Amino acid sequence: MNTVWHTESPILRTSPTPMFLLSKKVRESNIKVVITGEGADEILAGYNIFKESKIRRFWAKEPNSTIRPKLLGKLYPYLPMMKDSNNIALKMFFGYKLSETGNPFYSHLLRWHNTSRIKNYFSGDIASTLDGYDPLASLSSDLPGNFMNWSDLAKSQYLESTIFMSGYLLSSQGDRMAMGNSIEGRYPFLDFRVIEFCTNLPDNFKLNCLNEKFLLKKMSIGKIPESISKRPKQAYRAPIAKSFFDSEAPGYISEILSETAIKSFGLFHPGKVDLLINKIKAQKNISEIDQMAIAGILSTQILYKMFINDPVTPESDSHVNFKIVTESESNTGKVKTVVQ
Repeated sequence: MNTVWHTESPILRTSPTPMFLLSKKVRESNIKVVITGEGADEILAGYNIFKESKIRRFWAKEPNSTIRPKLLGKLYPYLPMMKDSNNIALKMFFGYKLSETGNPFYSHLLRWHNTSRIKNYFSGDIASTLDGYDPLASLSSDLPGNFMNWSDLAKSQYLESTIFMSGYLLSSQGDRMAMGNSIEGRYPFLDFRVIEFCTNLPDNFKLNCLNEKFLLKKMSIGKIPESISKRPKQAYRAPIAKSFFDSEAPGYISEILSETAIKSFGLFHPGKVDLLINKIKAQKNISEIDQMAIAGILSTQILYKMFINDPVTPESDSHVNFKIVTESESNTGKVKTVVQ
């Protein structure tokens, strides 16, 4: 709840929570200013999305290949479909618009498609309000004039930097979580001179085959241990199902996701949300899409409750007394019903 209080926006990832807890530990150590590495992955192609796009483009040249998509296992060895070498599952999950390599948003189409699945849980009112809205068309009009002349990697980096980094990483996950504990971040990789230098580097100095941040790793030789520079990339996030649906989950979780609260707020479809919750509780084939959906639903519900329905200030990390306030019409006027 503290995470949503400081983000002031819905989130589909749980990464801000460990960042909030980490900054809290830093503050408890009486440190007030930290140097962090935000920006390095964007300007030196450190994220898996850049490698994923490269593999998908390679796969698109032979879309019926059963070998080429297995390269994705190097990026996501923890996914069940990778462990089972299930080519059908790979095609279903990673094959979205595989052949549309000329699309200016090719590198991000798959990710955006997956995150957009949360729309399936919207209430009828929200769905009708958004009917006909095309965010990609809106984004297209804001692209630089010569965007299509850029390299594939440069396009990917631009999208990641202008949308994800500025809109989420440096805000919801970064500065807001740090400042929630009075910690100020310094970002040397975001110095405009560093960005300009990296922008003018050849692509293979950034992503060399599937070796990310190639130049930075070369520069680090002799300065940091290879156990750090060569270790596989790890996702930075908190568990979702275990955090929200086991016996130790905070009490407000069940309240904020109750049918009463879902109906009262009017943002999501109660029946569809209930099906998703039951699926997660049963631990049956929970996908990344499911986890992002429940994180988005929960954070949106909390946000609505905290700032619109019955504004509160978070009391502690351990317990919050939620009251879901609903209104019904009667002959005598509005009657408030408080569900505790």
